[in-house]
Amino acid sequence: MNLKKAAISTVLIASIALSGCTMGSSNDNKQETDVKKQENSQVEMKETEKLNYSINKETFKDESRNITIYYPQIKEYSGELVMDNINQSLRKIVDTYGKDKTYTDVSIDYEITKSSNDILSVLFKGKGKLTDIGEVNIMQSVNLDVHSSNEINYENFVKDDEAVRKILDKKAKEQGLKDGVEAEGIRVYFKDSDVVFYYMPLDDSAKEFIEVSVPYEEIKEYVNKDFGEKPAS
Repeated sequence: MNLKKAAISTVLIASIALSGCTMGSSNDNKQETDVKKQENSQVEMKETEKLNYSINKETFKDESRNITIYYPQIKEYSGELVMDNINQSLRKIVDTYGKDKTYTDVSIDYEITKSSNDILSVLFKGKGKLTDIGEVNIMQSVNLDVHSSNEINYENFVKDDEAVRKILDKKAKEQGLKDGVEAEGIRVYFKDSDVVFYYMPLDDSAKEFIEVSVPYEEIKEYVNKDFGEKPAS
Protein backbone atom coordinates (compact mmCIF):
# COMPACT_ATOMS: atom_id res chain seq x y z
CA MET A 1 0.00 0.00 0.00
CA ASN A 2 2.82 2.40 0.92
CA LEU A 3 4.60 1.57 -2.29
CA LYS A 4 1.45 2.42 -4.27
CA LYS A 5 1.14 5.78 -2.50
CA ALA A 6 4.78 6.51 -3.13
CA ALA A 7 4.37 5.76 -6.82
CA ILE A 8 1.35 8.05 -7.07
CA SER A 9 3.24 10.84 -5.26
CA THR A 10 6.15 10.48 -7.66
CA VAL A 11 3.85 10.77 -10.66
CA LEU A 12 2.14 13.85 -9.17
CA ILE A 13 5.46 15.55 -8.47
CA ALA A 14 6.68 14.83 -12.02
CA SER A 15 3.44 16.17 -13.46
CA ILE A 16 3.66 19.37 -11.42
CA ALA A 17 7.28 19.87 -12.44
CA LEU A 18 6.43 19.32 -16.12
CA SER A 19 3.48 21.68 -15.84
CA GLY A 20 5.72 24.29 -14.29
CA CYS A 21 8.20 23.96 -17.15
CA THR A 22 5.41 24.24 -19.72
CA MET A 23 3.96 27.32 -18.00
CA GLY A 24 7.41 28.85 -17.77
CA SER A 25 8.00 28.18 -21.48
CA SER A 26 4.57 29.58 -22.32
CA ASN A 27 5.27 32.71 -20.29
CA ASP A 28 8.64 33.12 -21.99
CA ASN A 29 7.02 32.80 -25.41
CA LYS A 30 4.33 35.30 -24.44
CA GLN A 31 6.97 37.76 -23.26
CA GLU A 32 8.90 37.34 -26.51
CA THR A 33 5.70 37.92 -28.50
CA ASP A 34 4.89 41.01 -26.44
CA VAL A 35 8.39 42.38 -27.00
CA LYS A 36 8.12 41.76 -30.76
CA LYS A 37 4.73 43.46 -30.84
CA GLN A 38 6.17 46.42 -28.98
CA GLU A 39 9.15 46.58 -31.34
CA ASN A 40 6.87 46.43 -34.39
CA SER A 41 4.70 49.16 -32.90
CA GLN A 42 7.77 51.32 -32.35
CA VAL A 43 8.90 50.76 -35.94
CA GLU A 44 5.46 51.72 -37.26
CA MET A 45 5.45 54.77 -35.02
CA LYS A 46 8.87 55.84 -36.28
CA GLU A 47 7.79 55.43 -39.90
CA THR A 48 4.76 57.61 -39.24
CA GLU A 49 6.68 60.21 -37.25
CA LYS A 50 9.52 60.65 -39.71
CA LEU A 51 7.24 62.14 -42.41
CA ASN A 52 7.54 65.89 -41.88
CA TYR A 53 4.29 66.90 -43.58
CA SER A 54 0.68 65.78 -43.73
CA ILE A 55 -1.56 65.35 -46.78
CA ASN A 56 -5.15 66.55 -47.15
CA LYS A 57 -7.59 65.47 -49.84
CA GLU A 58 -9.21 68.40 -51.69
CA THR A 59 -12.04 68.47 -54.23
CA PHE A 60 -12.76 70.54 -57.32
CA LYS A 61 -16.27 70.41 -58.74
CA ASP A 62 -17.98 71.99 -61.73
CA GLU A 63 -21.52 70.67 -61.81
CA SER A 64 -22.36 72.54 -65.03
CA ARG A 65 -19.87 70.30 -66.90
CA ASN A 66 -20.17 67.26 -64.61
CA ILE A 67 -16.58 67.49 -63.37
CA THR A 68 -15.20 66.12 -60.11
CA ILE A 69 -11.47 66.09 -59.43
CA TYR A 70 -9.79 64.98 -56.22
CA TYR A 71 -6.26 66.17 -55.57
CA PRO A 72 -3.87 66.27 -52.58
CA GLN A 73 -2.38 69.25 -50.77
CA ILE A 74 0.40 69.03 -48.23
CA LYS A 75 0.15 70.75 -44.86
CA GLU A 76 2.38 71.40 -41.84
CA TYR A 77 5.63 71.53 -43.81
CA SER A 78 8.34 73.71 -42.28
CA GLY A 79 9.31 75.45 -45.53
CA GLU A 80 6.36 77.62 -46.53
CA LEU A 81 7.66 78.54 -50.00
CA VAL A 82 8.51 74.91 -50.81
CA MET A 83 5.08 73.82 -49.56
CA ASP A 84 3.32 76.44 -51.71
CA ASN A 85 5.29 75.36 -54.80
CA ILE A 86 4.50 71.69 -54.19
CA ASN A 87 0.81 72.45 -53.78
CA GLN A 88 0.76 74.48 -56.99
CA SER A 89 2.17 71.48 -58.84
CA LEU A 90 -0.44 69.19 -57.29
CA ARG A 91 -3.25 71.58 -58.34
CA LYS A 92 -2.23 71.59 -62.00
CA ILE A 93 -4.54 68.63 -62.59
CA VAL A 94 -7.46 71.00 -61.97
CA ASP A 95 -6.17 73.53 -64.49
CA THR A 96 -5.68 70.83 -67.11
CA TYR A 97 -8.97 68.95 -66.82
CA GLY A 98 -11.21 71.15 -64.72
CA LYS A 99 -10.77 74.64 -66.13
CA ASP A 100 -10.13 73.68 -69.75
CA LYS A 101 -13.54 74.11 -71.41
CA THR A 102 -12.81 71.39 -73.97
CA TYR A 103 -13.30 68.77 -71.24
CA THR A 104 -16.62 67.60 -69.80
CA ASP A 105 -17.81 64.64 -67.71
CA VAL A 106 -14.47 64.37 -65.94
CA SER A 107 -13.96 62.11 -62.94
CA ILE A 108 -10.44 61.93 -61.49
CA ASP A 109 -9.10 60.49 -58.27
CA TYR A 110 -5.53 59.91 -57.11
CA GLU A 111 -3.24 57.47 -55.35
CA ILE A 112 -0.17 58.52 -53.38
CA THR A 113 2.25 55.91 -54.66
CA LYS A 114 5.25 57.12 -52.66
CA SER A 115 5.56 59.59 -49.79
CA SER A 116 8.84 60.23 -48.02
CA ASN A 117 10.86 63.23 -46.92
CA ASP A 118 12.69 63.01 -50.26
CA ILE A 119 10.02 62.21 -52.85
CA LEU A 120 6.27 62.65 -53.10
CA SER A 121 4.73 60.78 -56.03
CA VAL A 122 1.04 61.08 -56.91
CA LEU A 123 -0.76 59.17 -59.66
CA PHE A 124 -4.02 60.64 -60.99
CA LYS A 125 -6.43 58.36 -62.86
CA GLY A 126 -9.87 58.81 -64.34
CA LYS A 127 -11.98 59.46 -67.41
CA GLY A 128 -13.36 62.43 -69.27
CA LYS A 129 -14.86 63.56 -72.55
CA LEU A 130 -12.87 65.69 -74.94
CA THR A 131 -14.52 67.81 -77.63
CA ASP A 132 -14.41 66.17 -81.10
CA ILE A 133 -12.76 63.02 -79.66
CA GLY A 134 -15.14 61.59 -77.08
CA GLU A 135 -14.25 59.63 -73.96
CA VAL A 136 -10.59 59.43 -73.01
CA ASN A 137 -8.68 57.67 -70.26
CA ILE A 138 -6.73 60.00 -68.01
CA MET A 139 -3.47 59.00 -66.35
CA GLN A 140 -1.09 61.63 -65.09
CA SER A 141 1.59 61.64 -62.43
CA VAL A 142 3.15 64.41 -60.39
CA ASN A 143 6.50 63.61 -58.79
CA LEU A 144 8.14 66.13 -56.50
CA ASP A 145 11.54 66.51 -54.90
CA VAL A 146 10.32 67.47 -51.43
CA HIS A 147 13.55 69.34 -50.62
CA SER A 148 13.48 71.69 -53.62
CA SER A 149 9.80 71.42 -54.73
CA ASN A 150 11.08 70.72 -58.27
CA GLU A 151 9.02 68.35 -60.39
CA ILE A 152 10.63 65.09 -61.48
CA ASN A 153 9.83 63.80 -64.97
CA TYR A 154 11.40 61.41 -67.44
CA GLU A 155 13.55 64.14 -68.98
CA ASN A 156 15.25 65.33 -65.81
CA PHE A 157 15.25 61.93 -64.07
CA VAL A 158 16.92 59.86 -66.80
CA LYS A 159 20.48 60.83 -67.68
CA ASP A 160 21.25 57.90 -70.02
CA ASP A 161 18.20 57.48 -72.23
CA GLU A 162 19.70 54.72 -74.37
CA ALA A 163 20.60 52.52 -71.38
CA VAL A 164 17.21 53.01 -69.73
CA ARG A 165 15.36 52.30 -72.99
CA LYS A 166 17.20 48.98 -73.33
CA ILE A 167 16.11 47.98 -69.83
CA LEU A 168 12.54 49.09 -70.54
CA ASP A 169 12.46 47.11 -73.80
CA LYS A 170 13.58 43.98 -71.98
CA LYS A 171 11.00 44.43 -69.23
CA ALA A 172 8.25 45.17 -71.76
CA LYS A 173 9.02 42.01 -73.72
CA GLU A 174 8.90 40.03 -70.47
CA GLN A 175 5.40 41.45 -70.03
CA GLY A 176 4.40 40.10 -73.43
CA LEU A 177 4.93 43.23 -75.54
CA LYS A 178 6.80 41.64 -78.43
CA ASP A 179 7.98 44.96 -79.92
CA GLY A 180 9.16 46.35 -76.61
CA VAL A 181 8.47 49.97 -75.76
CA GLU A 182 7.07 51.98 -78.65
CA ALA A 183 6.37 55.49 -77.45
CA GLU A 184 7.22 59.10 -78.18
CA GLY A 185 6.60 60.37 -74.67
CA ILE A 186 7.32 58.34 -71.54
CA ARG A 187 6.23 59.42 -68.07
CA VAL A 188 7.23 58.13 -64.66
CA TYR A 189 6.03 57.70 -61.13
CA PHE A 190 7.59 56.12 -58.07
CA LYS A 191 6.14 53.23 -56.09
CA ASP A 192 7.90 51.62 -53.14
CA SER A 193 11.39 50.67 -54.39
CA ASP A 194 10.37 50.69 -58.08
CA VAL A 195 10.19 53.28 -60.81
CA VAL A 196 7.12 52.85 -63.03
CA PHE A 197 7.39 54.05 -66.61
CA TYR A 198 4.12 54.50 -68.50
CA TYR A 199 3.02 55.65 -71.92
CA MET A 200 0.27 55.59 -74.50
CA PRO A 201 1.21 53.32 -77.45
CA LEU A 202 1.82 54.93 -80.84
CA ASP A 203 -1.10 52.99 -82.32
CA ASP A 204 -3.89 55.53 -82.97
CA SER A 205 -6.50 53.03 -81.82
CA ALA A 206 -4.84 52.56 -78.41
CA LYS A 207 -6.81 53.85 -75.43
CA GLU A 208 -5.10 52.17 -72.47
CA PHE A 209 -1.78 53.25 -70.97
CA ILE A 210 0.99 50.69 -70.66
CA GLU A 211 3.05 50.52 -67.47
CA VAL A 212 6.51 49.02 -67.12
CA SER A 213 7.87 48.69 -63.59
CA VAL A 214 11.63 48.59 -62.96
CA PRO A 215 13.41 48.19 -59.61
CA TYR A 216 15.34 51.36 -58.85
CA GLU A 217 18.48 49.31 -58.16
CA GLU A 218 18.55 48.19 -61.80
CA ILE A 219 18.66 51.73 -63.21
CA LYS A 220 20.22 53.83 -60.45
CA GLU A 221 23.48 54.34 -62.38
CA TYR A 222 21.55 55.79 -65.34
CA VAL A 223 19.39 58.31 -63.47
CA ASN A 224 19.86 61.59 -61.63
CA LYS A 225 19.62 61.92 -57.86
CA ASP A 226 19.69 65.72 -57.56
CA PHE A 227 16.84 67.87 -58.83
CA GLY A 228 17.87 71.37 -57.85
CA GLU A 229 18.46 73.56 -54.85
CA LYS A 230 15.85 74.47 -52.29
CA PRO A 231 14.38 77.91 -53.12
CA ALA A 232 15.18 80.79 -50.78
CA SER A 233 12.30 81.41 -48.38
